[in-house]
Amino acid sequence: MQSFITQENFESHWQLFDEMMNRFNLNATKVAADAGISRVILSRFRHGKADLGAAKLIALLLVLPQDARTWYLCELFGVKTDSGASLRTMVVQAAPEEQVEVLRLIADSLAKNNLKTSSTNELPQAV
Repeated sequence: MQSFITQENFESHWQLFDEMMNRFNLNATKVAADAGISRVILSRFRHGKADLGAAKLIALLLVLPQDARTWYLCELFGVKTDSGASLRTMVVQAAPEEQVEVLRLIADSLAKNNLKTSSTNELPQAV
């Protein structure tokens, strides 16, 4: 069962919002203007100096790109999503045991590919 929002991530929702703005390289002035709030209010929220009412937070979320909004909400609510995630992101976020398994699969695939191409002395091509 999915875990729901905890007191800890609720108290740091502004930190997650700031991380999302940085991670997705969003322009704070544009986001604030599109949401109909001042840049100062957004800045104070991002730095934990002021909270936003529900209406302002929803307005902000609605003007975000879909991938940024999804990331923020998934992080806030502790939900893992596979939709739209790149292979690199999934591997980086995987548990160490899963990362080892992925590396073994890649090694096995390259070894099999190498056996097929060894007669022509070609190196396997990376995908």
